Amino acid sequence: MLEIDPEIAAALALDQARFGPAPVLLPGDPAAARAEQERRRRPWNEGGPAMAETRHLSLPLPGRALAARLYVPEGAGDGLVVFLHGGGWVVGSLDTHDRLTRMLAALSGLRFLGIGYRKAPEHPYPAGLEDALDAWDWAIANAASLGARRFAIAGDSAGANIAVAAALTLAAAGKPVLPEAVASLYGVLDSNLDTVSYLMRGDGRFGLSRAGMSVFWDLYCPDVGRRRDYALAPSRAQATMLRALRRPFLLAAGLDPLRDDSRRMRDELCAAGVDTVYAEYPRAVHGFMHLSAASSVARDALAATAAHLKRAFEA
Repeated sequence: MLEIDPEIAAALALDQARFGPAPVLLPGDPAAARAEQERRRRPWNEGGPAMAETRHLSLPLPGRALAARLYVPEGAGDGLVVFLHGGGWVVGSLDTHDRLTRMLAALSGLRFLGIGYRKAPEHPYPAGLEDALDAWDWAIANAASLGARRFAIAGDSAGANIAVAAALTLAAAGKPVLPEAVASLYGVLDSNLDTVSYLMRGDGRFGLSRAGMSVFWDLYCPDVGRRRDYALAPSRAQATMLRALRRPFLLAAGLDPLRDDSRRMRDELCAAGVDTVYAEYPRAVHGFMHLSAASSVARDALAATAAHLKRAFEA
């Protein structure tokens, strides 16, 4: 029997009592979906650790400017993690992921740079990936002002998809500075919606649904024929590309329809001979790391992620 961790279940029940059932994403009204998620996520972002500095930035990239947020914890060293938020490439923001990012920064002692990348359907693939790549280049070029000398990349859910795809693309392009580590938190790492975890856990009982992910994919990449490319499905990258990833960390939730994406990525990395850290939380649901105020499992997952990133900069 599939059973949610009781602390996570209680937090989700409180959320539903406060706001009602989560609405179905309407493809024709992404702005309303974003506003609703901002409203529902606001309580999740209360409290948490204070930062020594939080700097709101506007990155001047070619043809556009992106909002970004620099988190500097007390006693931070010179390691910086570029972080891409989740939200199905359609919703989510720096604000919806504020506490999660602060928690990771405080636990790791690393600087975090959250990137407000462009979202679908107004800006479908490859806009989000291009934003991550250009933001990476900007961070390298502005390392001194950010207080950084070494860099990693991370993301959750759809943000993990962009983060891992960016790391693969940076390596393929022969960039001189590559991520010291790549962290994927319950990431969208494949485009196959017929995995065991999608079919067994995708009916909506555990939050994220198979139908919802299908909508997200249609908005992000309407061309189904392109979805097997590594930049959209990183677990399908060739072994030679996977070997360029440094210190990959994959975190999965056992009750998440996306669980098998992380398992496949783990298996492909291991088959390619890449030393990979994999952590799976069997009674957790997609997005559970946002519930750190109420869930010890969420706090454990945040600590494990932070410890991996911290070790990467100590190597």
